[in-house]
Order: sequence, then C-alpha cells, then structure tokens
Amino acid sequence: FERSGRPQRLSARCSFARRERLKAVSGSTRTTRFKAGTSRGRSRLRRGRSVSGGEGAVRSNGNQGCKMLFGPDESPAQKKIVDAAAWSLNIFASVAIVMVNKQLMNGSGYGFSFATTLCGLHFLCTSSIGLFTSSNKGGSDVNASGEKMRVPPKDIAMFVVVAATSIIGLNMSLMLNTIGFYQVCKLAQIPTMCVLEGTLMGKKFGRRVVQAIVIVLVGVGIATVSDVEMNFQGTVAAVVGVVSTSGQQILVAHLQKKHSVTSNFLLAKTSPYMAASMLLFGPAMDELVTGRWVFDYEWSSASLTFLAVSCFFAVLVNISSFLCIGRFSAVSFQVIGHVKTCLVFFFGWVIFAAPITTRNVMGCSLAVVGMIYYSHAKTQEAARVTTSASGGNIANGKL
Repeated sequence: FERSGRPQRLSARCSFARRERLKAVSGSTRTTRFKAGTSRGRSRLRRGRSVSGGEGAVRSNGNQGCKMLFGPDESPAQKKIVDAAAWSLNIFASVAIVMVNKQLMNGSGYGFSFATTLCGLHFLCTSSIGLFTSSNKGGSDVNASGEKMRVPPKDIAMFVVVAATSIIGLNMSLMLNTIGFYQVCKLAQIPTMCVLEGTLMGKKFGRRVVQAIVIVLVGVGIATVSDVEMNFQGTVAAVVGVVSTSGQQILVAHLQKKHSVTSNFLLAKTSPYMAASMLLFGPAMDELVTGRWVFDYEWSSASLTFLAVSCFFAVLVNISSFLCIGRFSAVSFQVIGHVKTCLVFFFGWVIFAAPITTRNVMGCSLAVVGMIYYSHAKTQEAARVTTSASGGNIANGKL
C-alpha cells in the first residue's frame, strides 16, 4: 500500500503545484492585458481630446447648443422647464425695464433721455457676470463636455461691431423717422432674419411657420403702427438698424454653436467691449439726438435709484436673451418676443394710465393668436424631424 500510495501522493502534489503555476501565469497575463488595454484607451482618449478640443472644432448638430448649456443628459421634461423659465425671465425683465425706463427717461419722469449712454451703462453692469463664469482661480472656463471655452478675437470684434451698429442705427432711425415708420422697421426684423438665415445658413421655413409669422406681423402692425412718413436719411438709418440687429441676434446663436460656448460665457466676453464702445460714442450720439450732453444732467437720489434698477433689469434681459436665442433661434425669439409688446400696452395702461384703443386690443389679440399658431407649428415641425431621424436610425440598424 505504501509503495503504491506514495507515487499517487507525489502526482497529486505535482498536479496541485502545476495548477497553481497556471493560475499565476494566467492572472499575470490578464493583468498585463488589462494594463495594456487601459493605456491604449487613455492614449485614444488623449488623441480624441486633442482633436475634439481644437480651435476649429464645430458642432453641426442643432441640439448641441442645448446640451452644451445645461448638460448632455438634459431630459425632455427638464428642457421644457428650463425653456419656460428662460422665456418667463426674458418677458418679465423686458417688460419691467420698459416700465422703469419710461419713468427714468420721459420728461414727465426724471428726463434722462440719453439712450446710447444708458445702453453703455447696461453693458457695463452686464460685464460683471464675467466674475461668475470662471470655473477656477486660473480663469479656465470649461463647458459641459469638459472642453475649455474660447471665442477667437476676430469673432468677438465682428460681433461687437455689428451689435454697436445695431444700437446706433436704431437710435438714429428713431430720431430721423416717425414712430409709425420706426415700428414698421422693427416689424421688418423677422423677415430680414428669415432671409439672412435662409441665404447664409441654408435654413428653410415650413408653410405653417411662415403663415404664423405673417399673422403675428399683421397683428403687431395693427396694434402699433399709426402714421408712416418716410425720408431718405431716416430710411438709410432704418435699413442699417434692421439688418445689423438681425445679424447681431443670428450671431448670438451661431457663435454659441460654432465654438461650443455657453450663453453666459459669450455675453461675458462681448459685454465689456460693448460697454466701452457705447460709453465712448454714446455721449456724442445722445447730444446729436437730444441737443444736450449727458455730463450736464443733474442727478438726484431718485434718478440714481431708477438707474440702478434699470441696470439690474438690463442684466437679466441680456442673460435671458442670449439664453433664449441659443436654445431656440433668432426668429423664434423675435416672434414669441412680441408678447412683450402686448404686455407693454397692458402695463402702460395699468401703471401710467396710457390710452389704449380698440385697435390696440384687436392687434394684440391677433398677434397672440399668431404666436400660439407659431408655437404649434414649430412643435409639429420638431416632432416630424425627430420621427424622420428615428426612422433613419432604424433603417440603418442603429436602434
């Protein structure tokens, strides 16, 4: 028994040792493969970051702007909430600043009628948001994808020139034209935006969207346009103001998507230059319009309070405007934004006892109908795009 059992015990020990050696070898092999795969993955990630984080990286997807602003995992419910909050803030702040500026600028109020200088002060206060857009002490600003945000100086310069031309052009148009023709020119901004987006960006507008835009324009025209008188200088100023304003709002959306930057980052980068240009040329422009220098204005504690409130609401208007345009489009911002015109009529009647006529009521009602129709048409258009994209993915085997 011992002679026969000893070889068996030896063979068992040898088998056990062999199995342990095999386990050690296979474990080290797996560890080596895992480390190699990890290093390859890291190198690919570094290469991917170097490619995607380049200065020429452009986001062509229209939804990237929304993902960029509020994170890549924004659910449809969250998007609706943020959209409603952005619109509500913009409408509230826009109506509020009109009411405040009426008291600040009108002769029956405090008589601070220096519109261009006031715009410069608004942008000067808005530039303070740059203090809150830096992600760390080094000033490195990153978006939701973890990439550093940057806008080339030439694009900032182009935006500032277009935006400053817009403000100056609109103020000159208001000085040289009647109120009726000025309102007609403001209505011309939506068709101008459609033409610019269709020509420069290849954007197409559906039949129902066009119908809704026409209804809104007719309604606002009935409510606001009265006497229309034209002259050559006023027409030139109006054309410059309308084209530059349309271009400025299109650039707000275009630059956010092109450079993958947030609305607050773009606003923080451009507002200091806007403030400098407005405060530099504003006093001379205001003297040309009003015949008085802003330096001769006599301040009081009440007028300073209204100026501070006006600047506060201006910051909210700028932030919400850049946000809304980035999430939607310049055309949608203009169309839905005409609800502010209706609210200005209403609150002007409530607060300042401004006269309101049946024509105003009928025009505003028609404009609201057009806005509702526009929202419905855009919702259906987005649903068709989503359905066609889903069908294409299924056909290609992606779902």
